[in-house]
Amino acid sequence: MAGSLGYRAVSHGAELTSRWAAIALGFSIPISVALDSLLALIILLACLLTIGYQGKAEAIRTNPVAWLSIALFCLYLIGCTYSVGNHEDMLTGLGKAARLMFIPLLILVFQDASTRRRAWYGFIGAMLLTLVLSYLLWLGLLPQGGIIRGSAANPTIFKLHITHNLFMAFTAFACAAQARYAATSRWRSIWAALALLAAFNVLFMVQGRTGHLVLLALLVYIGVVWLRWKGVAFTLAAIGVLAALTYALPSSTLHQRAALAYHEFSAAQPDVAATTRSSVGQRLEFYRNTLEIVRQHPLLGAGTGGFRQAYAGQVRDTGRIATHNPHNEYLMVAAQLGLVGLLLLLALFAVQWRLAAQLPTIREQVLARGMLLSVIVASAVSSTLIDHAEGWFYVWMSGLLFAALKSSQHS
Repeated sequence: MAGSLGYRAVSHGAELTSRWAAIALGFSIPISVALDSLLALIILLACLLTIGYQGKAEAIRTNPVAWLSIALFCLYLIGCTYSVGNHEDMLTGLGKAARLMFIPLLILVFQDASTRRRAWYGFIGAMLLTLVLSYLLWLGLLPQGGIIRGSAANPTIFKLHITHNLFMAFTAFACAAQARYAATSRWRSIWAALALLAAFNVLFMVQGRTGHLVLLALLVYIGVVWLRWKGVAFTLAAIGVLAALTYALPSSTLHQRAALAYHEFSAAQPDVAATTRSSVGQRLEFYRNTLEIVRQHPLLGAGTGGFRQAYAGQVRDTGRIATHNPHNEYLMVAAQLGLVGLLLLLALFAVQWRLAAQLPTIREQVLARGMLLSVIVASAVSSTLIDHAEGWFYVWMSGLLFAALKSSQHS
């Protein structure tokens, strides 16, 4: 009897620890790589101590997001058996894929609605802190250096500009959703103002073009979902206004980055090796060579961690740049796990999109699809799931938002 009570006490303490660590992870993801790793370890250990809790297996079994993420990780495990990569590359690739296993763990941790609410505001709080510091840096009121990654000309704070703008674009969308479903006009105004400040930060202050694409996709989604048939006209009008502003403000970040992208795209030649100065040219070259790897290994790919070796073989003696990252998640998965892996990833995304409609509130439904749309768009121009912050963003948000699916079904 005493042993049973002691086990329950330990399990209860571990469960509380896992909840607070998961909440803290949401705050940490936009800020600190080291803290992410520490909190993930705490969550893992705490969950192992509560593994005997009733209902955990049922919570995973009845949540397709959980078992599809487990299935995708298992495919990475299988990919180790035939990988063309060396031992180090294989372990690195498997380690990055292991983040997928935190989706079912976080679904278990976030079963409680109050925990989900605290976690959500933890992430938003970290992004609003980033937003305030970014404006201070842009205005010359915050010194450069130290933990500050950017400068007044490109005011990123804790992350590089690609990650900063991806997260900030989603934050603008999240604040707009908070404004849409706010209980009072006062909070509606506050959230709307924060959404506009975040959108301005993405479009006219920071240089990350991925964030520009994500924000545009989210704007289209908002228009269609909230305004229905009027949304198409609203979206076209908004895009027209942005295009006019971009043209009228040649010194703006958006104008400069768009012009540079167009110039690099126009200058890219398939038969000529891309230079390190052309980001778009390099990506196009990476895509072409990665597609050739997929053609050579169509069904199961080159194996977990096999991309670097396969790509090096593809560009050997050609004068082209070797890379370990094709900057496209779909191509990265297809190159390592073949069409089987790509179809499983797309199935996971499709199931998440469909199941988002079953979440308890409209706000949660909109946020879940907005998060997924952000990752889907960003994955076309970056390897989101293998990048540290972007990968944890997807995993943590999936656990947070789709835990509510199981909770609502149980209720």
